[in-house]
Amino acid sequence: MFRSTLSTALPTALALAVLAASGCSELNTEDDDTASGSGAGGDATLAGKAADGYLAGARVCLDLNSNNACDDGEPSTTTSAGGSYTLENVTQEQIDNSPIVVEIIVGETIDEDEPGVAIEKTYTLTAPAGSAFVSPLTTMVQNEIKENGLSPEAAKASIQSKLGTEIDPTADYVAGSDDETNGEEFRRLHKVAQVTRAVIQQNIELVDAVLEDSGVSMEDLTALIVEQVLNAMDDIRTAIDNAGDNFNADGVAGSEDLNGARLDPTTVEDDLQAREDRKAATAANLGSLVSTGEGLNFFEGYEDFDGMMYGYGNVKADSEGTINVTFFGYNPESETWVTESDDGDTEQECILTDGSWQCVADNDEVISVSGDNIRILRGGLSNAEEIIAGSEVSLTGKRISTYLRHAYHPVIDPAAVFEGDAKGYQLTITRTNDIYSIWKDSVASVSECWNGDFNEGNTWAPTDVWCNNVFVHTGDGNWETDGDAATALSQLVSASAASNPTSRADVGGVNIYGDEREWTVELVTGGTANIYTAGYNSTGTAEEIRKIASTTWAQTTVGGKEILTVNLPADIAFQGGYDEGRKPIFTVIDGYVRQGDMIPAGTSRDRQWVFNGAGRDQIKAAFDYSLLEPLAGCELEEQSEATLGDFTSAASACSATAFVNADVAGKAFFVGDGAFNFTADGNGLFKGEIGDGVYGSLPFTWELNGSSGHIVMNAQTTFEGTTVYMRMTLAKVAINARQISLVTFAQEDTDSSTLPDSSGEVRADVWGIR
Repeated sequence: MFRSTLSTALPTALALAVLAASGCSELNTEDDDTASGSGAGGDATLAGKAADGYLAGARVCLDLNSNNACDDGEPSTTTSAGGSYTLENVTQEQIDNSPIVVEIIVGETIDEDEPGVAIEKTYTLTAPAGSAFVSPLTTMVQNEIKENGLSPEAAKASIQSKLGTEIDPTADYVAGSDDETNGEEFRRLHKVAQVTRAVIQQNIELVDAVLEDSGVSMEDLTALIVEQVLNAMDDIRTAIDNAGDNFNADGVAGSEDLNGARLDPTTVEDDLQAREDRKAATAANLGSLVSTGEGLNFFEGYEDFDGMMYGYGNVKADSEGTINVTFFGYNPESETWVTESDDGDTEQECILTDGSWQCVADNDEVISVSGDNIRILRGGLSNAEEIIAGSEVSLTGKRISTYLRHAYHPVIDPAAVFEGDAKGYQLTITRTNDIYSIWKDSVASVSECWNGDFNEGNTWAPTDVWCNNVFVHTGDGNWETDGDAATALSQLVSASAASNPTSRADVGGVNIYGDEREWTVELVTGGTANIYTAGYNSTGTAEEIRKIASTTWAQTTVGGKEILTVNLPADIAFQGGYDEGRKPIFTVIDGYVRQGDMIPAGTSRDRQWVFNGAGRDQIKAAFDYSLLEPLAGCELEEQSEATLGDFTSAASACSATAFVNADVAGKAFFVGDGAFNFTADGNGLFKGEIGDGVYGSLPFTWELNGSSGHIVMNAQTTFEGTTVYMRMTLAKVAINARQISLVTFAQEDTDSSTLPDSSGEVRADVWGIR
């Protein structure tokens, strides 16, 4: 981002010259694996389309070795007008098991959103095996499959949730723009895809500039960028809405509103290393760790009504050899970690065991060692067994924040690294049986249900201390006949489907909740389940209900109990919290219908890192709750034709203080699309955007002005025989471990002798520190 910091604006041609002089790396599109097999001899074909807008002249292949690149020997072709492609002479097995990759051919591929203009910046798109359409949105779906181990349907659901849409993210949004019902939503998704494409391009260039000659693979880079894009999806959606009729994908992608969608050039190598660590992790002896070592430690952060809450849990044997889980929460008032107690928590989980519902405390887990693994029994019940295995990586010398969930990043010193014997673990969880469970509040009296927020004895009110009733919806159009506590599963089932319903009262069935959303599931005799969303129209004046999907339900006998199970579509299941194959269930207990869920047997993996005792202690040492409050920039009107005197006055008005060497030496200041890296010997290197959309590296020198306490940075470059001198002077307003508030003065001249007296730009900024 030299163009808006160290220099007011480098001419495009000059920026290109600087980039060429600095030397660009080439991303490694090869993989240790080789393409397995070829299309020769196959009798199947795969036809589809590729798009940001439709892409003509792009390379398409079946990714047989799943490395996000089109390798020699893999079935490939080139897209034609309208983004169409056909892969011929392939096998059905290849189609069913190989993702699709689309590679831009720089200077040749045309995005039909801009007809006749060849694409000049590379990027790669992917799609799940068997897809017909390939786009930035399908790239997100394939990333969820590959990186998070989700099934294709769960991956689609995950992306739908992040996009805030009910449209299939693998659908052709270009063709869909003409759809009478959903055309507007398809057009919005097209814009999201366009911005995502632009962000991918910018991040590829940024990494190429930062990691000179590193040989980073397109597979790793794409995964890293897509993860960053998904983390910033709310910002992307907001920026698109704010752009309105002035929407320009590259402009939105390059705006400050989407800083969160761009990779941090100072941590890219760390993030890539964490990916490699997951691949290289070796089997761990979790049993020894929790029984004789410092225990297993996991860190959680979440947003509550009172703001961000931080805590961690420790799994470890006590002096008698019993393994317990202890939770600690951070108290910002006392600035200490305090043990959290479950005293007063009455919630229970009732698990179907040997033909009866066994109710145990929600936190009742019997933890034991099983070889190298950890065995967990909910309430000591053998049919609710979970086996946890782990793989181990040494974290010594690696940046701490890289291995913590995003919620922890704002409160961790970004420069802190693990030392000594710190180790991280990746866990997999195997359930040996399907687990059927129903929740029970088990309060002292029914008046305590729902925090007492109901009219006791009326309809829509809990009947007992379970606080878990399912209420009857008759579907007859009359609200007054609804709200009785159901006593039989048959009361949840309608004889026929509703015809043109206009309100919730017109539809029978049950309600499913999740992530601040609610769905109505109409259970129709014969096993059909129709899913509706209910609410008010855009003006808030009338209730409306809309059918969004159909699925199935079934009533079966499990352990002697009648269980009604709803098979939710993947997108609704994911958004409702029914992940990993969970399903909502209903059954009669103690005379009333109760709701719970079924967790299927099988193995799932947790991408969250957990830590040994050394790692835990070092995370706590790097934790600083005060960093949660971002630094405020000085309120200063930007000056474009300012003098050094104007800068000095502005710094004084902002109560700037003197820099000390430790503020700068060995640090990196991150701003926009680049980072200034300062070495202790007075040299530095800027890596990032050095011109409009051009990325590279530019060396500079820096010194601490003893009389003023300002930092003075100087750089120069030559274009067509003319040397351009650039200077930036920094005044420190405030600083912490994560950010620095500054007043900056940027100057540029072709004569070094007149540079100190040249006019420049004065502005107030807040930069990140790494």
